[in-house]
Amino acid sequence: MDRINNLPDDLLLKIVSSLPTKNIAATMLLSKRWMIVWKMLPRLDFDDGHELELSKYERFIKFVDRSLVLNRAPVLEALKFVLGPCSSPKDLATWIRIGMARHVRELEIRRCEGYSQEHKYIPKMPKSLYTYEKLEVLKLSGCVILNVPVDVCFPSLKTLHLIRVEHETNESLLRLLSGCLVLEDLVLDKTYGYGFPSVVVQRHTLQRLSILDTYQEAYVGQGFHVILICVSSLKYLNFVDYFGDLHMSGDMPEVVEAHVRFVHKNPEMLLKSIPSVKHLCLCLTASMLQHRIVFHHLVHLELCPLRQDWWDLLTWMLESSPKLQVLEISECDQSLCLKEPIIGDHWAGPSSVPECLMSHLHTFKWNDYRRRSNEKEIVAYVLKNATQLQTVSISVYKYDSEEERFQKLNELVSLPIASSSSRLLLD
Repeated sequence: MDRINNLPDDLLLKIVSSLPTKNIAATMLLSKRWMIVWKMLPRLDFDDGHELELSKYERFIKFVDRSLVLNRAPVLEALKFVLGPCSSPKDLATWIRIGMARHVRELEIRRCEGYSQEHKYIPKMPKSLYTYEKLEVLKLSGCVILNVPVDVCFPSLKTLHLIRVEHETNESLLRLLSGCLVLEDLVLDKTYGYGFPSVVVQRHTLQRLSILDTYQEAYVGQGFHVILICVSSLKYLNFVDYFGDLHMSGDMPEVVEAHVRFVHKNPEMLLKSIPSVKHLCLCLTASMLQHRIVFHHLVHLELCPLRQDWWDLLTWMLESSPKLQVLEISECDQSLCLKEPIIGDHWAGPSSVPECLMSHLHTFKWNDYRRRSNEKEIVAYVLKNATQLQTVSISVYKYDSEEERFQKLNELVSLPIASSSSRLLLD
C-alpha cells in the first residue's frame, strides 16, 4: 500500500481512473490522500445495476449527487450511467445538467441488461442537451427516448451511438443527424427491436458508419424502412440490414474496411460503391451478385460459411481480388444466417487458378472448421494452389468429440501443400 501511496498524483489518478467510480470511492477510507484523488477524477462511471429495491436506488442517488458535487477535476471529461429499473428520468436529467455545467465532453447512458418496456421509467434527454456546444461523444443505449427539438445543434459532436433507442417522432433522427455539424463516427443499431425510421446519412465529415438491423418482428405490417447513404468521406463501414431498402448516392472511394451482412436489397450496389476497400467481411449468398466487381485493392477477405451456396461467393471473390493476401473463413455472430441449411452440389472451384493464389495469398485461416458440404474440397484447393502461403491456421469445430477432432486433423495433415515454406497450425 505504501508503494502505491508514494506514486505521483498524476500517475495515481491515471491508474484509478480505469476503475468503476464506486470502487474508487471506497478507497477514501484508506487515507486523506485517496479522498483528494477521488475528487479529481476526470471520468465518472455510475452503475445502478439490476437492483429492484427502491431503498438501494435512493442510496445510489445520494452517491451520485455527492460525487458530482465534490468533484474538482479541471474538466469533467466523461459521465457514464448504467441505469436500473428504478432509475428516475428526473434524476438523470438533473445529473446531465450538472455535467453540462461542468463542461462534460462525453456522455454515455445505458440501460442494464434485462430492462424491458414494462418498466415505467423511460428517460428523455433534457432539451438543453440538444444545444450543448461542448459535447464530443454521445452514446445512448436501451429504452432512451429521443425527443429532438427543431433547434438541435451539436457543433462539437464527433461520435454518436444510438443503440435500441426510441424516437418520439419520425423526424427525431433526421433532425439529430442534421444538427451534428462535425460528426465522424455514427452507429445506428436496432438489432434488438427498437427501431429507427427511414434515414438519410449524408454528413460529409463522417468517417465511420455502422447501421445494424436484423429484427424482423418490428416490421410486421409496417413495410420496409429506407436507408440512403451518401458519404464520400467514409473510411469504415459496418452494414447489417436484413429487412430495409438500401439506396446509394455516389461512391465511397475512401472506405478501407467494410463489413457487409444480410443486405436485403442492393448488396451489389453497396459493394460497387467501395472500390478501394482493403479489408472486407461478407455474409452474403452468391445469388445476390449478378455482375463481376473487381476489388483491385482488397488484401484481407473474411467470409461466413453459414449461408447457402457461400462457396460460390468464395469462387466469385477469389476471381475478383487479384491482390488478396489474407483469406479467413469465420462464422459470423448473426443467428439469422443459420436459417438456411448448408447443403449443395460438389464445389467445382474457379475455372482457372486465380491470380491471388499464384502470387499474393500468404495467410489462410479457418475458424470452427466443420467439414460440411464442400469444406474439405475448399481447403484442399487452397493448399494445393496457393504457392505463396506462409501460414495456414485451421481450428476444428469446438463442440466436436475427441474422435471427430482426431479424424478431421488427420485429414488436414494429409492434404498436399504447394508452398514448401508454409506453416500448418491446427487446433
